Amino acid sequence: MAEPDLIEICPVCGQKSLRTIINETEIPYLGKILLYTSVCSNCGYRHNDVILLDQKRPVRIEFKASGPEDLKVRVIRSSNAKISISEIGVDIEPVLNGESFISDIEGVLFRILNIMSQLLKDSNEDKKKIIIEKMKKIAKMRNGIDSLTFIVEDPSGNSAIISERAKITYLDQGE
Repeated sequence: MAEPDLIEICPVCGQKSLRTIINETEIPYLGKILLYTSVCSNCGYRHNDVILLDQKRPVRIEFKASGPEDLKVRVIRSSNAKISISEIGVDIEPVLNGESFISDIEGVLFRILNIMSQLLKDSNEDKKKIIIEKMKKIAKMRNGIDSLTFIVEDPSGNSAIISERAKITYLDQGE
């Protein structure tokens, strides 16, 4: 069910040009969700969020990707979730007003590569070598040469890795 668009003040440019769209829908494996998208027509600021409406338990999900097919596994990350890939020493921490997303493991690796590319521009030679080595490891993972352990920890329980091989551990000490 689509709600009417809202026009609000943009937190970046201060103009009344932030259009917000809120839609409620249902997604397999997740249940009812609220899709929240804001875009400023003045400065281009955008914010997306996916809010699961069903109550979930805090969760840690681990998936071992060992080939190109595993990189197609769907990932749902809530704005509260942390993603870790220990083989490359990367943690994507939740931040205030952070975005949730629905992607696949390869899409998350592309996000990481984009950030690393930006970091290369402002790094000294020693840091550049470290970043380039991490980028090479990601390339090996994408080509099925190296495996990776993809971990999502979400205190809201609103994240998922859609695979029968995903290992789920509930963090609330309950059943």
